[in-house]
Amino acid sequence: MSLPRLLALDLDGTLLGPGDRIAPEDHQAIGRAMRAGITVTIATGRITTGALPTAQACGMRGPMVVADGAVLADTVDGMPLSQHPLHAAVVTGLTQAMGSHALQPFWFLHDEIHGEHGSEAVAGYVRTWSPRLSLHATLRHSAAWERRHEVAVAIGVGLREGVERTAQWLQELHRDSVNVASFPLDRENRWAMLVRDRQSDKAQGLARLCLREGFKASEVAVVGDWINDVPMFQWAGRSFAMGNSPDEVAKHATERLTKTAKTGGGVAEAIGRLLG
Repeated sequence: MSLPRLLALDLDGTLLGPGDRIAPEDHQAIGRAMRAGITVTIATGRITTGALPTAQACGMRGPMVVADGAVLADTVDGMPLSQHPLHAAVVTGLTQAMGSHALQPFWFLHDEIHGEHGSEAVAGYVRTWSPRLSLHATLRHSAAWERRHEVAVAIGVGLREGVERTAQWLQELHRDSVNVASFPLDRENRWAMLVRDRQSDKAQGLARLCLREGFKASEVAVVGDWINDVPMFQWAGRSFAMGNSPDEVAKHATERLTKTAKTGGGVAEAIGRLLG
């Protein structure tokens, strides 16, 4: 089997283990893949400022997929190369709907996150996407309001009932233009909803990267572990699910790895199989 021309790696639960640590064997394997002529990049839900340190630590060059496919960013300087944000009108209405249903809103731009005071209890969770988080009295009356046309991903956190009502509002008004995912957040009965443009997932982000760089889907291998990795598992020529992936996620990959993010070595295991 020929080598892929592009290898895209998820971060959390895949390349990054506890404490955002990269296992030494994974770091070394990325170097081997690059020396073999494979372009290695990142495909992550994190925004640019949350992914850039890892890309630079691994010596990656070229575009990376961030914000779950909404943004292509340069791994050298972090500048956006292309963006598919939510429509500003959707962001405006969604922010108002979140407030009506007692949800704490967060806007994820390519370079920073904006939220409102009162959300400090979940700030640690939100900072997993990027350490650059600014809180305002209200988003509407903040400087961030002028950048609402740049929102790549919007998140609301609150009780399940509020999340479900806001999701229902979105489905009624914007079902053809957005993707919505809802999930329990913690033992405090808090839930989160994640909203992004329908043209934004990791597969579509990688497709745009490949169009830019001249790769075919059949020449791409990917490694991931979670639900947001399923689109790229189904799209890429070869896909690897981490050992810690749920069965309903792993079944969409062409291969399952034995290593986990906790043990480290999953990326090295995938690269070992690719290099034969």
